[in-house]
Amino acid sequence: MSKKIKFQTKSLGSEPGPALNKEDLVSWIQSRAGLGGDLARYRFQKPLIYQREVNVDIPCAGGIFYRDRLLECLAGIDNGKITGELGLNPGLMKTDICEVVRKTDPLWVAMPGTDRLALTDGYYGDPEEAARNLFFWYRRMMREMRDSGADGHILICDHTTEEELEALCGRRIIFFLQDPDCKSLEMLLEHQRTIAVQVTAIDLVVSLKEEYPVDNLILVDPTTTGLEKTLAHWEKDHIYVGGYCQENCQEYWKNIVNTASFQPSSE
Repeated sequence: MSKKIKFQTKSLGSEPGPALNKEDLVSWIQSRAGLGGDLARYRFQKPLIYQREVNVDIPCAGGIFYRDRLLECLAGIDNGKITGELGLNPGLMKTDICEVVRKTDPLWVAMPGTDRLALTDGYYGDPEEAARNLFFWYRRMMREMRDSGADGHILICDHTTEEELEALCGRRIIFFLQDPDCKSLEMLLEHQRTIAVQVTAIDLVVSLKEEYPVDNLILVDPTTTGLEKTLAHWEKDHIYVGGYCQENCQEYWKNIVNTASFQPSSE
């Protein structure tokens, strides 16, 4: 029988469930006497607790829902519209980070890519200038969070652009395209050597691997077949079992950790 393999687990973030657990929220509020907090902070912290309970190797707080907090912290935006010079008031997000950082544990933060902010420009009058300014302050936001203890960021996108990738890609920033096609993956691989994809995109990544270096693969919600396929193209230490929770996160993260203990089929 083949030896059991244990892959590292990496979170790409979580989304709040469709129904708010009011009893749990009340309990959280009561436990924070003197600390304050809001719904965004509760949603930021709760899935992280589940990840740490089951020992996800690289946990991650946040998700697309964190958009509301980002818009609170970005100056010059009113009701989804850029109405003045963009700027940053980072206090709330820095507190979000400081409350969950542990010195001995890694912590990444997931947030929407700039496309998911769905902003319209009513100030700069030029799409390229508006985008350049938004990218500048987005990068500044992430720097502020890293200065507060975050190790890196996951940017969850429907799509991205060459300009956004050039402005934001870095060693501690991973773009997670949720439904990539060949063209978008090629563009991403021009800038990023760690790729996060669903099982359905493995063959596409493998086909591009001959032309573009793919150092690390994060396989999201993997199947046994998917893990076996990746082992034919990457060493174990360069494969991560990834998770992006969209409901029932307590059970979801248990399942992700269980999936990471993998028994290859015997040849």
